[in-house]
Amino acid sequence: MRLLRAEVNGARVVLLDSGGERSLATVGGAEFGDLPELLEAAGGDFSRVRAGARVLEAVSDDRLLPVVGRPRKIICVGRNYGAHAAERGAEVPPHPMLFAKWPTSLAAPFAEIPLPPESKEVDWESELAFVFGRRARRIRAEDAADVVFGYTAANDVTMRDFQRHTQQFTAGKAWDRSTPLGPALVTADECGGVSPDLTIRGRLNGDTVQDSRTGDLIFGVPELVAYITTAMTMEPGDVVLTGTPAGVGSAFDPPRFLADGDVFEVEIEGIGALRNTFRAESL
Repeated sequence: MRLLRAEVNGARVVLLDSGGERSLATVGGAEFGDLPELLEAAGGDFSRVRAGARVLEAVSDDRLLPVVGRPRKIICVGRNYGAHAAERGAEVPPHPMLFAKWPTSLAAPFAEIPLPPESKEVDWESELAFVFGRRARRIRAEDAADVVFGYTAANDVTMRDFQRHTQQFTAGKAWDRSTPLGPALVTADECGGVSPDLTIRGRLNGDTVQDSRTGDLIFGVPELVAYITTAMTMEPGDVVLTGTPAGVGSAFDPPRFLADGDVFEVEIEGIGALRNTFRAESL
């Protein structure tokens, strides 16, 4: 099952995409504007999501929205691929390195992303993200399949100079409209369950700069579910970005940061690709 969010007839709606045929996604006959409400109504059970009225008009890429618009929490994981830790000159962490974003940081999968004038070191990070389908607290790793609804793609765009200001990552990670998410949320059963081994690639202006597999995560999805839900309750629609593989711009020699007009694409096997053009932000 593939779910999208888009603007249709002036309204924001969740769509069910079945082989290119798009319908309003419903639960018990109700329609929804965002994933958290739909997932809560479905109890995290994708079999309860049904196709409603068909969307007859074409929905172009520029009308797609972040696949989750207003999650209660966005939790991100740092240094979760060994090769990425090495290229950053850092040790593999003994526990997942967590930091947070807020819904204001999310962007549509094909939107233009602003390059803020305050940062001179805007970097890319291709990432697999997973979405909780039901409320979860103190979930054991072996029970992760009960709470993980599905997967999507993200670009954890990072302002490296602001990230270095302190030992905390937030200042470099949570900028407005800096994290494209989408284009689709694909249910876990179609992606290998809670241990997905999918090709993940990042392309800068058509050139592949990141090329790995999600099976190479240091802390896999079950371990992340267990660790995160030990500390906090995760709600339906909450998002976890699992970390980026090697190939970020700050590790280039010399470093390569995003500039006005650059196009970056994140593609994950079985999920699809998001593609964003970066534009200098005018104040």
